[in-house]
Amino acid sequence: MNRFFGCHVSSSGGIENALINGDELGVNSIQLHPSPPQKWNSKPYPKGFEDKFLERREISKVQRVFFHAIYLINLANPDPQKFQLSKLSLVHYLDLAARIGGDGVIVHVGSLKDQEDETVGFTQVADGINWILNESKNNSRLLLEVAAGSGKVIGSKMEQLAEIYRLAGKPERVGFALDTQHMWASGYDLVQDLEEVIAAIGANFGFDKVWAIHVNDSKVPHSSKKDRHENIGDGSIGWAGLRKFVNHPSISHIPMILETPHLKDMETAKIEVQSFIKLLEPVN
Repeated sequence: MNRFFGCHVSSSGGIENALINGDELGVNSIQLHPSPPQKWNSKPYPKGFEDKFLERREISKVQRVFFHAIYLINLANPDPQKFQLSKLSLVHYLDLAARIGGDGVIVHVGSLKDQEDETVGFTQVADGINWILNESKNNSRLLLEVAAGSGKVIGSKMEQLAEIYRLAGKPERVGFALDTQHMWASGYDLVQDLEEVIAAIGANFGFDKVWAIHVNDSKVPHSSKKDRHENIGDGSIGWAGLRKFVNHPSISHIPMILETPHLKDMETAKIEVQSFIKLLEPVN
């Protein structure tokens, strides 16, 4: 298969283990958390942290490597300390990504729940992104992820991320990440209105600026506004809907990463990856 496909993998015991797990699963693309996603990573990674990863990569079949940012980040948070911690976290991830030759750091931008004025919140996010880019290595990339639309989360509509990108000055190092479950939950109908969704992706982001796609089925119905991933084919999007989406010619060149419940165990992960490979077979 001449496509970039893979899944989120564990890096427990060292980030080099993410490559080992990816090779065991037979994928050519991976996503990992370099550090526990529930904790602030407020310090730079020490020199040599990446050495074992780079050694393993010389023999690995993994070609694309993405980091997923920690879950605490909110670039719209008006609290100065938490805003700074959010920015520092991304700087450290971007620097490590550059050191391993990674393909980018995927981040949920945050929420406006503590920000009364949407315009002020978006401007703060854009300013934060520019600060992060200025403080990190210039061969690293940041991907803003489309979010499920619960509460005042930013990114439930593609227009929001496109506006932040515009406010930031459309930096070359910033792109976007899609997520099938998030889009479905936020009101994008991948089943009945696929061509309209594809057109919206092109209009808001441009297909050359979408650098990764998370492929997940959904435990919840369309427009439910909830972030609930399901194994592919077992949710409300369904096998046929996902298959048409991932094989659409406008996006089939983009690396696609599973984030489904089966990935929590290596044995069920192997089954899920094989299902994913079948999903990526062209639609007749």
